[in-house]
Amino acid sequence: MEVELHPSVVLQSGTWNLLIASEEVTIPSLNTFFSTMGHFLTLYICGNYSRVLSRIHRLHTHLDIRRSFTAFQLLRILEEAHHTFIFLEYDATLFDEDDHLLENLPSAMRDASQQAAVLIYAPAQDRFLQELSRSADRVFYLTPFFPVQRARDFSRSRETRLGQTTLEVF
Repeated sequence: MEVELHPSVVLQSGTWNLLIASEEVTIPSLNTFFSTMGHFLTLYICGNYSRVLSRIHRLHTHLDIRRSFTAFQLLRILEEAHHTFIFLEYDATLFDEDDHLLENLPSAMRDASQQAAVLIYAPAQDRFLQELSRSADRVFYLTPFFPVQRARDFSRSRETRLGQTTLEVF
């Protein structure tokens, strides 16, 4: 099974992936995924604070949401997961409290990905994610696309650049 989250991010079951992308890129991709792939049983895991959850559409009927406030809870949620797609929103506070999570999360992700496509999402990279990326099957880095505006042509006359300078009355 393949899950297309974004044109550049195609996930396959049996893999666990890491996505480093801005919220401006991730939220529209998630909303599109939830509206078009509503038949997938999806697990959304977030930690103490979620930047994304309140901004996604809740039309997806097969979406389970779980919160992990401790590293132990996160590992337990992954162990009990039976979903087709698992989306884990990264929370650095879980890693601050327990280095044990950094050692056990890659194997928990590998076990969860045996029957699902698994993705850890973070808006920016830190030292914990850098360590996790070494054991991920794939790592995606996406940046928002901002079209470059053409430089103005200053060779035009002064009147054209300044626009209308007087108001004529009929």
